[in-house]
Amino acid sequence: IFLRIMMILPQMILPLVILALFSGCSKSSSELFELSKVNLDNNKTDLAISSLEKLVKKHPKDSLAAKAQYKLASIHLSWKNDLKTGYIQLQKTVKEYGETIQGKQAQSEIDQFPDYIINKAESLRKRKMLKEAVDHLMYMTNKYSSNELTPKAQYMLGDIYMNDFKDFTTAIQEYRKVLSNYGGSLQEPHALFMIGYIYANVTNDTKNAEIEYKSFIEKFPNHELYPSVKFELEFLGKSIEEIPALKHITT
Repeated sequence: IFLRIMMILPQMILPLVILALFSGCSKSSSELFELSKVNLDNNKTDLAISSLEKLVKKHPKDSLAAKAQYKLASIHLSWKNDLKTGYIQLQKTVKEYGETIQGKQAQSEIDQFPDYIINKAESLRKRKMLKEAVDHLMYMTNKYSSNELTPKAQYMLGDIYMNDFKDFTTAIQEYRKVLSNYGGSLQEPHALFMIGYIYANVTNDTKNAEIEYKSFIEKFPNHELYPSVKFELEFLGKSIEEIPALKHITT
């Protein structure tokens, strides 16, 4: 009897598998869209993406197709933090569904993509998702090297390595990129100050600190940080006890 059951069992399973595959392939657009929402609510982003891709592929003219295509872009950008794929999906939304509400929204987001990257990087940083924040800023500096917001992105990279990673060598390297690539930007004097500050107060390299601070004095005599740089230079290498304005801190 056991052998007979084992022989019959594959014959019973195969039709069930075929039925399951067939039913999955024949889902309506609304069923696929609803399934994607359920999966997304349960943090099953890959399954949500799969459902939406099936919807767009099998029902490209359906009223839900534009929503599905735009949702694909949103998932890649907001859930997976994948700027490259998200941007491609926005472009597809515009190309295939440009006259829809979703197509017009996608075009607006493409036009404002640099702003989105900066804001998202700041949000990721606040959530301590530092690798993702750095990835966003690196994408910005590579893809939008001439954008007016890119100096801010480059400065933010230095700031993250300085204050979050405590990687002061890399912080200096990132700050120097502001000086070399974005001279004349609002971030240039701040980056130069931070390089001097790291040398003076973190690595105790007074020689390099003096070089950077004197460079600041020469380049930015009217900047708001000028008094701070003058103060740093005057008491460079001295302890708090040796600085009259700060001596009270230790007493």
